[in-house]
Amino acid sequence: MPPKLAFFKQTTNGHDADLVGSVLILAGEASGDYHAAALVQEVRRRFPKISFTGIGGEKLEAAGMRLLFHYRDINTIGFSGGFGKLKSVLAAYIFMKSELRGGKYDVFIPVDFPDVNIRLCNVAKKAGVKVCYYISPQIWAWRRHRIHKIAAVVDRMMTIFPFEEKLYSDVGVQANFVGHTMVSDIPEEVDKSALKLELGIRNQGSVVTLAPGSRHSEIARVLPAMCSAAELHRKVFPETQFVVPLAGPHLRGQIQNILDDSRFNAMVIPAEASKIMAVSDYGLVTSGTATLQAALSRMPHAVVYILDTFSWILATKILMPLLMEPDIHVAIANMLCIKGQAGPDNPIEIMIKGGYRVPCLGCGRPLLVPEVLQQFATPENLASWLERFRRDSNLRATMKKAFVRLREMLEPLPSNPSPSDALLDLILEKRGETTQLEF
Repeated sequence: MPPKLAFFKQTTNGHDADLVGSVLILAGEASGDYHAAALVQEVRRRFPKISFTGIGGEKLEAAGMRLLFHYRDINTIGFSGGFGKLKSVLAAYIFMKSELRGGKYDVFIPVDFPDVNIRLCNVAKKAGVKVCYYISPQIWAWRRHRIHKIAAVVDRMMTIFPFEEKLYSDVGVQANFVGHTMVSDIPEEVDKSALKLELGIRNQGSVVTLAPGSRHSEIARVLPAMCSAAELHRKVFPETQFVVPLAGPHLRGQIQNILDDSRFNAMVIPAEASKIMAVSDYGLVTSGTATLQAALSRMPHAVVYILDTFSWILATKILMPLLMEPDIHVAIANMLCIKGQAGPDNPIEIMIKGGYRVPCLGCGRPLLVPEVLQQFATPENLASWLERFRRDSNLRATMKKAFVRLREMLEPLPSNPSPSDALLDLILEKRGETTQLEF
């Protein structure tokens, strides 16, 4: 099922039932598919005659979008992986250009995936198609100068992190923090016993999540290390249950092959990762959207990431010094804390006050969740964090308390429009009409 979003009361001059529109979407990865599906689901409920077409995945298709390409055909990470898919990426890009120039669409919604989407925004602008960017490129992390290029081709920016709104407003972009989809989609409390029964997990012993990501390339690099760490942990705590969330059916064969090659027994469950994390006691999570799922599910965890050697050297020795902002870290939860308002209720400060200073292995600054990256991501180091989580109940409790505050930071503001409001505004603006929103 597509995710859910909470929206605000509004009127639209009687357009709700009869509004007709056509929207093109490009969501180039699993997280974009997730967020965009929530938007499509809500808009179609309110305006059933608005149609959606584009690039995405199973969630967008289930929400009612006509799929032109699957995101896995164009999605990659790292330079060695990119060369192999260059032909598919170019074919999709050319096709989307043709779609935008065909005069069929009122609004283009690019979802993150900036290297392709910013170029398509320029095409849309020239073709007279309104652009409503959903999920800002991480200009606060690297290549900050892109914000001016984005400002020139975007009509509306919908941000899911609170600190991003001001970045765009300062350069003249109509921007709104609309809240994060996961806040309304991941419940604060669950009945763990009932959910374990639903997932087929035994209601005894510790449950540990191993979340290896949603891309073939990262799974191939990260999951073997996770399995080795889990095997070390199981030798000390043999009753531990290990669970691997399946991010998509196309990944099952690869994950099972790695488990078989590692001679490691774990449950592979085709369910939302957040459900599995909600019943888990702790875990290891690959950098990406899953780190935020883990935090909102209140699962203590360490973040893991391994790139191919060439990409890592290029990123850390060349790109980071030249293009990246200072004090950048891979876990979304860590970045929200660092970019958020300082003070005693900042989640990092909650950890420190609780007696836990989690240092960055690169720069030493305190973090909310540990980041175990590249050469540090050895089975022994990962197993060490698993054992620490297992033995230290106060560490788990303190981290969960910090996660509660993190959730509050991502909740939508009642005074701001929702994603569907922004889309409605642009459709009617294109037709010379206006909305009357009541909050």
